[in-house]
Amino acid sequence: MDFFLARLPVFKRLPEKTLEELPRQLFLRRFNKGQTVFMDGDAPRSVYLLKSGLIKAVKYSRREEAVIMEIISPGGLFGMIAVLDHKPYPVSAVCIQDCEAYEISSRVFEELLKTHPDFSLAVYSEIGEHLRQGQALRAMGRESAPQRIAFILWLLSKSLGRDLAVRREDIAEMSGTTPETAIRILSGFRKKKLIASGWKKITVLKPEELEKYAPTPDIP
Repeated sequence: MDFFLARLPVFKRLPEKTLEELPRQLFLRRFNKGQTVFMDGDAPRSVYLLKSGLIKAVKYSRREEAVIMEIISPGGLFGMIAVLDHKPYPVSAVCIQDCEAYEISSRVFEELLKTHPDFSLAVYSEIGEHLRQGQALRAMGRESAPQRIAFILWLLSKSLGRDLAVRREDIAEMSGTTPETAIRILSGFRKKKLIASGWKKITVLKPEELEKYAPTPDIP
């Protein structure tokens, strides 16, 4: 049994026999930073489950400007909507860091949905969370750079805990700012003791203060 899969809310209610067989039906793939898992418009052959790293769901404008629709952290499914409605992927999934992700074929994914109601409910609940996060990120796009960075730090701390294995450049990319701007703002947060930082690491000391600073949209 793969204990990473077994402890995830979306899989933990599956029967033990199904959990034991599941790893043989998945393919663990590795991606480098900057690599694309799938492109907007690709045929939906698979759903993916992120095991490590961070991924951004991106929509490109006609001017090739990237708009981040969602940030996927370990344990998150992505690509589900396209598989469910049998239409092309609506966004591109791009690695912010080196990543590992399980590839779940559309056949296996749809069979799990049909035969396990608890799995189906968990998947639709996660889709709802994806949509809410996307709305929040779009709303924050109109805010100032400090507010956007505060929101990203708060959002990551909710899913990953207070110790974030991210670089300042990663925060800049996720918040839509330049590295120089991110460095300046993070330095200000550090002086206010909202965060601490080290080599490729940021520790969120006061997530509740960052939430007030953002101000963050309502995300369950």
